[in-house]
Amino acid sequence: MTGDVDTSRLLGLDALRDALLETWQGVRDVVAGYGPNVLLALGLTLLYALLFWGVSKVAFALLGRLVHVDAHPIARRVLRTVLRLTFGLLVLLSVTALFPALGQWSGAVFRVYLLLLLLYVGWGVIQRFLHVQTEQWELDASLRLLVGNVARVVWVLLGVYLVSAQFGINLLPILGGLGVVGLAVGFAAQDILANLISGVTLLLDRPFRIGDWIRTEAHEGQVTRLTLRTTRIRTRDNEHVSIPNKEVAGAVVENLSKGGTLRLNVPVPLAYHDHVERARTLLLGVLPDFPEVLPDPAPAVLVQELEESRVRLLLRFWIGADHVAGSPVIRMRVLEAAKEAMQAAGLDVPFPRMRVQLGGVPLERTPPGRGEER
Repeated sequence: MTGDVDTSRLLGLDALRDALLETWQGVRDVVAGYGPNVLLALGLTLLYALLFWGVSKVAFALLGRLVHVDAHPIARRVLRTVLRLTFGLLVLLSVTALFPALGQWSGAVFRVYLLLLLLYVGWGVIQRFLHVQTEQWELDASLRLLVGNVARVVWVLLGVYLVSAQFGINLLPILGGLGVVGLAVGFAAQDILANLISGVTLLLDRPFRIGDWIRTEAHEGQVTRLTLRTTRIRTRDNEHVSIPNKEVAGAVVENLSKGGTLRLNVPVPLAYHDHVERARTLLLGVLPDFPEVLPDPAPAVLVQELEESRVRLLLRFWIGADHVAGSPVIRMRVLEAAKEAMQAAGLDVPFPRMRVQLGGVPLERTPPGRGEER
């Protein structure tokens, strides 16, 4: 006995069709119930955007006439922030008023608006206070950066906690859970933590400051910024290099700027048959042509070493702190001028030579008139 088989029911097509029809009906009900309010909210948002644009133009024009030129950028930034917060408040209040389910959050939104204004003004006061205190204590740029970053992080965390509290969200259990997760992440990010600790160490120990010229094992340049993770320098070739703080903290760092003036040493070779005093007079006579070389401390020419084939002289002179960046070029120019001066005066610049003498071994000589044996 055979019967007809309903293939659509067997494949589940009827159930799929019913589900799609039910979903479509739900969408139609939502659009019918909330569609006009959504369109109204979009229209109000557009209206508020046009109002914000017009008020900003008028406010900035009045600000340019009423505020002094020096304080104009700060006042402009404050006014723009206040207008943006107000625009966001109007949009959120309109949305919560149009949708009854969100009406309970109207008070919280207004409190958050006032709280953000208070946090913004408070941060301005804190920045001014930190600026005055760091100037009074004569802290360098690196420590100012550390203090500013720590204060910013604490202020942002306080703001997040206060804003979440307005919506009834308690962050303390979340922070406790994040502490456990942070412990696990800490083991997986040991290099990052090492750089952070090394960055704090460098900021407190201060082996160099922003703007100093330093030399490490692999790099030489001017310190442009010191963050909690990297030390950033600009090399003499205008290359910007970021070095992990743990490598800087664990390496030998030469600070070329900390002492102010910098002494350069230029080795100059001299033949044994030439007089050192004559060479000294010639080399010292070259330095006045270079304005970067300081007359005090006085330059000097000393005998550094007596080598096998020549005398190594050392021309020593000082340059000011403003010329530390160009010290390699100054050294090369002085070396070139020294070579030209010695050559013009007839002094030899000998090359390294080696004399090899074989003792106890007679040299084989070909007798006269005999050719090579074949």
